[in-house]
Amino acid sequence: ASRRRGVGAVLNRPPLASGSSVATWGASFGGMAIETAPQNSFAAVAESDAIWRQEASQERFDADAEASSLHSLLHGSSAAAVAAACAETSSSVRYDAARAAWPAAATADRQQLGGAIRQVVDALDAPHLKPSGIEKRL
Repeated sequence: ASRRRGVGAVLNRPPLASGSSVATWGASFGGMAIETAPQNSFAAVAESDAIWRQEASQERFDADAEASSLHSLLHGSSAAAVAAACAETSSSVRYDAARAAWPAAATADRQQLGGAIRQVVDALDAPHLKPSGIEKRL
């Protein structure tokens, strides 16, 4: 005799039919409400990303503003919010290391520091890593 496995087997319910959704199954299971995540196809996510990248590419890179934002994230007005976010994601060790390394960069010319930030952002193709953007999203 074969054994059915999974929630359907434990609850003596039939397995989900192909094409049925968890919400439909939940509704048939005594009318129990089940929340489902919004549907995002790869194509929809890629389209949204392309639009965001296009908008981000139109922004002028301000080296001085990026250097100021980096200072704010590490030792300024945004440092407490960054520390809290890092603690929530178990990233405090990395944040502490970045803060410890900051004094060497803090004395650099702001345009040079901003230029170094731009090199990282460009090399990683990661406009979301601009300090000003991170600070806005806190």
